[in-house]
Amino acid sequence: MGNARVRLSLVQTPRQSREDALMTYIEKHLNQGETIVRVGRFHWLWYARAWAALIIFGWLIVGLIYFIYEMIRLITTEFAVTDRRLIRKTGFIAANVDQMSLEAIEGASLRQGVIGRIFGFGNLDIDGRGEGEVDFPIMAAPAKFLKAVNEARSAAERAAVDRLAEDISHR
Repeated sequence: MGNARVRLSLVQTPRQSREDALMTYIEKHLNQGETIVRVGRFHWLWYARAWAALIIFGWLIVGLIYFIYEMIRLITTEFAVTDRRLIRKTGFIAANVDQMSLEAIEGASLRQGVIGRIFGFGNLDIDGRGEGEVDFPIMAAPAKFLKAVNEARSAAERAAVDRLAEDISHR
């Protein structure tokens, strides 16, 4: 028998557009008409833990594993406040999402030590009525994020009052 040529036809799967591939978890899971008001992120000093472990224990596999763990944790954690809710997503394979509607926010606690004030990072804890709390550890510019939360909350309250007034006037 001679050499037979076999032609394989590969099934092509639909490709994600470049724009879809660059969207974050939170962007992909916004409710219809919902917009992000501000996005939070870890402060650069948070990365220092992973870098310090790599430098100190770099010759050990443990240091490398810890470095990889911290980098995955940093890359897969997202914080955002939208015009309707507060969202924190963590996790790589299994996503853990904490969210709270702006109307449910009862109070906030911002903790910044001396080093945090100098380098611009801190811990932000948002308490809610009946919805628990959402904690943002060692985030960059926590005061700006808290200000965005408060402004979004005020805007949502004004919109609710306006809708109520409009409903009453149409009766």
